[in-house]
Amino acid sequence: MIYSLLKSITRLSLKVYFRKIHIKGLENIPKNGPFMIVANHPSSFLDPACIAVLIKQKISFLAKGSLFNNKIISKMLIGLNMIPVYRAQDDPKMLHKNHEVFKGCFDKLGQNGVIMIFPEGTSEHERKLRQIKTGAARIALGAVKENDYNLNVKILPVGLNYTKSSRFRSELFIQFGTVLETDNFIENYKTDEIKSAKNLTEDIETSIKRLIIDIDKEELEALAEKVESLYKKELLRKINTPNEFEKIKLSQDIYSAIKYFQKKDVTSFNEVKSKIDDYFLNLKAIGISDKSMEENNVQGNILFYFIKRLVILTLGFPIWIFGFVNSFVPYKLPRVIALKITNSEAFYGALLMAIGTFSFTLFYILATYITWYFSHSFLLTICYAIALPLSGFFTIFYARIARRIFYNLKFYSRLFNKKKMMSQLILERTQIISLLEQLKSDYQKSH
Repeated sequence: MIYSLLKSITRLSLKVYFRKIHIKGLENIPKNGPFMIVANHPSSFLDPACIAVLIKQKISFLAKGSLFNNKIISKMLIGLNMIPVYRAQDDPKMLHKNHEVFKGCFDKLGQNGVIMIFPEGTSEHERKLRQIKTGAARIALGAVKENDYNLNVKILPVGLNYTKSSRFRSELFIQFGTVLETDNFIENYKTDEIKSAKNLTEDIETSIKRLIIDIDKEELEALAEKVESLYKKELLRKINTPNEFEKIKLSQDIYSAIKYFQKKDVTSFNEVKSKIDDYFLNLKAIGISDKSMEENNVQGNILFYFIKRLVILTLGFPIWIFGFVNSFVPYKLPRVIALKITNSEAFYGALLMAIGTFSFTLFYILATYITWYFSHSFLLTICYAIALPLSGFFTIFYARIARRIFYNLKFYSRLFNKKKMMSQLILERTQIISLLEQLKSDYQKSH
């Protein structure tokens, strides 16, 4: 019952926290167990929450053993179907307990259960898949062996891509990949358990990498982000039937092309990289972003654009005031608390959502009660209670428009006050995109 209740609360919290959640491959989720869910791990507690709400079966989660050190917290985690896993880097003395953990997983899968594991072992906010451990493969194949090879444990790979998990109202992309089946490894496992577990681990790694943006060279990540900023929207416009997941594929294709040209011709690669780096340095010097350059370059009727948004800001100002006053404390409080608890981006987003769910719920209930206490008007109290979340969402929408107008005005201010420099930047951007077009053509011919 607690699991179902928390699942419903989490589903609602995720819908509020993320502006959009894009999902692909739901048909790949097995209808029945036993199966294991394996995924990349960029955002701590957000990752299992985002996946679990889409799985109808009750899931058991593997979590690092250090989280279970406190007896009260340990009981809570066990009640939420958490299973501790002990790692050498946390406490080598506890490794002997993993035998019991594995046995518990074997039993769970033997009862057609579902287990979720993040085979990277740790959570880091990175656009790459770190080297994965063999634990998931060993558990899956071990469960088959424990059941006299009469069990086919399926392994469901999942890819999680966040636009920025630590930012409220960002976007999330979840892809469920093609299931891997232990039946395909059993014959080899009977003769060589270590090699078979390694082969299955490699297949799991390959499957997850297909579902995410995997930038495995840290020194190229900044360049990849700059090329995406300059060129990704241009590429999306040229796709006949674009969908949201084309963004993920294009990001990976851009990175693959960067690696290809770096290897093919280092001199030319460094020249192009230098042009792009110089352009972004010039943007920073003048105090504007490439997003402003791109948006204002494709803007239609500028006068109509500003009039339309100023009308929205003027008419919506009273609603914004109401929403701002009623949402300021529950909105700011989670940020202050989350920053005091952690400075890790991988954990910040999860804490922000969890604390925010609690603070908004508590504050809205309290505000509604106070309204009833002083007014004793059922109609007024109901209207106020409904207006609280609606005005909160409008406040976010209003702030986004105001921020966009501010950046647009900043862009045009620079355009009029620093004409020569802005003209040079616009020319640089056009030239770089033309160069990227040529490189794209060369890359496509070679592939």
